[in-house]
Amino acid sequence: MKRILIVEDDSIITDVYSQKLRAEGFDVDIAVDGRTALKLFHDRRADLVLLDLLLPEVNGVELLQQIRSEFSPSELPVLVFTNAYLGGIVQQAWEAGANQVIPKVGIKCSLVVAMIKNALANPPPSAMPLARAVARQEFDPAVRKHLLESSSKTLAALWRPLKRLAAQGHRRGDSQACFRELFRVVRPLTVKAAIAGLERLTQMSSALEALLKELCDKPERLSPSVLLTIAQVIDTLKFLFAHPCDGSASNPVTAQILVVDDDEFVRQAVNQALARVNLKAICVDNPVNALKRRTGGRFDLIFLDIEMPEASGFDLCTRFRAMPGCRDTPIIFLSVHKDHKNRVESALRGGSDYVTKPFLYTELAAKALSFVIHGPLKSSHATNGRTGNGADSVFSRRDLNMLKQGILGGYSG
Repeated sequence: MKRILIVEDDSIITDVYSQKLRAEGFDVDIAVDGRTALKLFHDRRADLVLLDLLLPEVNGVELLQQIRSEFSPSELPVLVFTNAYLGGIVQQAWEAGANQVIPKVGIKCSLVVAMIKNALANPPPSAMPLARAVARQEFDPAVRKHLLESSSKTLAALWRPLKRLAAQGHRRGDSQACFRELFRVVRPLTVKAAIAGLERLTQMSSALEALLKELCDKPERLSPSVLLTIAQVIDTLKFLFAHPCDGSASNPVTAQILVVDDDEFVRQAVNQALARVNLKAICVDNPVNALKRRTGGRFDLIFLDIEMPEASGFDLCTRFRAMPGCRDTPIIFLSVHKDHKNRVESALRGGSDYVTKPFLYTELAAKALSFVIHGPLKSSHATNGRTGNGADSVFSRRDLNMLKQGILGGYSG
């Protein structure tokens, strides 16, 4: 009988996959951290390892390197589980000798089991491309019910550290501890939402997880823009908890996005950031071409540089807002200016948000996905309805606006 070692600290995943694999006739061992995994690995020789990359104590990449120091990819298949938006750590896993990299979200359990069987029968070479789902996600009704019923608790656990971050302003304080606290809430949320079959909630949580992972590793990248993005994403999660099964909005991947910037490097950077959450954009280098593009079709999101030849981003935004089909389109300004004056001007001209350059790819990706997901759903619902699960009592629209004002005020001095 083949033995599978699952190395994962999330009990939801270990429960689901251990049950599936045992039902298929496999012996299954479970380790919740890297040190336990190494001990189990040497005490009870596994035939295949299903490995999460983000582990306490010894991380997944270090564990994989240890395994590869003893066994080659052909001798012992290692299938890596990860958030597909964490591009850097995925690359490290490939370099360390993963046979295959599997996204935790958007893939059916039965497909993972089939991949395990195939890997045992004929181990694939290392660094196989990221596996993708070929059918709609299976979902567990019990997990969905529990996830939605506990949404108020989840949102409260996100709101508390966010408020502390907003209050500390430029003093930094315990920012890294706050990021880690947020990460500990979001990481299992991503997995539970996937198992619950809540696709948009999964996508949004996964993008936030990637941003928080970067901030946990590099807290010095904290900025007002980043905090405002986190607040926006948490607000979107709240809305998705309120409307979990809405089928009226299109798939975010199909969103039409326009990027207008005269700097080729910035256009490429925005495109690469959007690609992290499977979004694509049409990029143009001047306002005239942007207006031509706009007349040819509708966009779901627009990025505008402020300082461009021929017309400023502010002027271009005003012209867009005068067009009937663009009055409600989210418009995000990109600028090197961090001053309050430009932020105010962007709002007066009709801008929806403001991101300072240089930006974090994970931040821009999370912000864009939030607008693409939240916008169509919000327009199809009354915005003053209660959630029905108590999530509305965690923070109100007024609370959120006051927090945003506090973030900007805390960094202005």
